[in-house]
Amino acid sequence: MSGYEKKRISRRDFCKAAGAAALVLAALGGGAYGLQVWENAQGAETSPTGTGSDHRRPVAQKELTYSGKTYRQKSKVESYLFLGIDVMGKAVGTESYIAGGQADTQILLVLDHEAQTWQMLQFNRDSMVEVPVLSMMGTVPYTIRQQLALAHAYGNGREQSCENNVLAVSMLLGGQDIDGYFALNMGGIGILVDLVGGVPLTVTSDFSAIDPTLIESETITLNGDQALEYVRSRQYVDDQTNLARMDRQRQFLSAFEAQVRRQQPEFAVDAYDALSEYAITNIAAGPAVQLADKLQRYQKLPLLTIEGENTVEDGYWAYYLNEDSLQQTILQLFYQEI
Repeated sequence: MSGYEKKRISRRDFCKAAGAAALVLAALGGGAYGLQVWENAQGAETSPTGTGSDHRRPVAQKELTYSGKTYRQKSKVESYLFLGIDVMGKAVGTESYIAGGQADTQILLVLDHEAQTWQMLQFNRDSMVEVPVLSMMGTVPYTIRQQLALAHAYGNGREQSCENNVLAVSMLLGGQDIDGYFALNMGGIGILVDLVGGVPLTVTSDFSAIDPTLIESETITLNGDQALEYVRSRQYVDDQTNLARMDRQRQFLSAFEAQVRRQQPEFAVDAYDALSEYAITNIAAGPAVQLADKLQRYQKLPLLTIEGENTVEDGYWAYYLNEDSLQQTILQLFYQEI
């Protein structure tokens, strides 16, 4: 068996591992981490030495010079893109090539196996980037500079849309490899919140025009419907920018993590049953279990965002990324100084 013995994953071990992953990434649109793989994990086999993608990086790493310093691409890094799709229904897909729904929440999870750390990068959905435009044949004849959220809109609303979004993020990050994706339709958020018994937090914004039960400065336990409004709404809330909504999403994610910590290991199974029809992923069972294990063992680093400037163009928000902030983020996550 390639120099090491494979081990069979028990039901209880998988529950613990998947629950740990859900702890970090569940809900929040980019959220509920690969619980869809549970069904295939009964009796699945996995290697104890890595997630599989550790060894797929090229031997010769890219080098670049920035601000007078030279950097080399890290060799033991893997990343996963988590998408929250602004669609309430199930992830059924269509036969159209422009019906994918917008990815309003996008979070990249990056693991550094050598440093044994992991970190999340939260993208502003309004970021103006080069977005691949899919043709009816599924090819990418050209790109258009538009909001990052629109990358998922091209495609069939399932794997094709996710792959196009992955390509857009990879291009934005200078061609970095992305090892997998997990997309959750927004309709799944309320289901998951109710499953954990609600999420307590202090309401930081004035939601009186949206939901009078969300009273600013009061601490309440959000139910599923309230949680969806809290992480999704931006019209008539705060300054109506996505930056303000991203702040609430980070607050919610932290509070949700605390709730998941209180769940029994079997929570992962319940979450899978509840969300399987709302989610799309290409993360296989074995890598999912190993990834979850690393999220438990590795050191968590602070969440990152990319600085930029908000403007309004043709009635829509446009967020122009600061090139220096973007480059420093790429270097921090994927390179090391030599």
